[in-house]
Amino acid sequence: MASLAELLTTETRAVVSEDARVLQNIEEQGCNLAIWQRSLPFNPIPLISSQPLSIRFIVPADDPVPFLTKALQEAGFTPSDALNGLVKDIRHLCALFHPIADTPNISVRLEIVTNNACRKFHGDYVSARLITTYTGPGTQWIDQADIARVDDGLEPLAINQMAAGDVGIFKGKLSTNRPAIHRSPPIEGSGAARLVVVLNPEPKQENNR
Repeated sequence: MASLAELLTTETRAVVSEDARVLQNIEEQGCNLAIWQRSLPFNPIPLISSQPLSIRFIVPADDPVPFLTKALQEAGFTPSDALNGLVKDIRHLCALFHPIADTPNISVRLEIVTNNACRKFHGDYVSARLITTYTGPGTQWIDQADIARVDDGLEPLAINQMAAGDVGIFKGKLSTNRPAIHRSPPIEGSGAARLVVVLNPEPKQENNR
């Protein structure tokens, strides 16, 4: 994998790679966003056909599967190969996020989004947050050079966007005064449905927004 110096740009303070090890760079002082570009390991489309509920729950980082399975079934996800794939993938993401979160438990938020939730660009009031989108358009983020424009109420000159399947770890305000600035893509009225998983460290003083 390329070094942080080779991947990082002063305009984005983000690193992007098809190697999962890129996520480890979020612990570097000069990085506020690490994105692992990947193809989804399963077909997630059947997951939203049963119209499940959005949910939030806590899992032990070292053994999340029993808790994941129970919570997802209670939320209305139908047992299927797709659900097995989702559980396996979230388990993998918990394993990747655990050393970064540095907490014994991880907060899992699974949302089905059909409106313009979190449509404003913002930084999260957490130390770090993992986000991946399984269906629909992925999370949008902006370069550091555009933050002043957004603060002034202007549109950014460029909007970057993760693809479905990509995994991003976003450094938050509890870790840096230059957090990753991002938003959910506006989709209201488009007919799109986003299935999104968000991992946070176990809540302490962190405010999950």
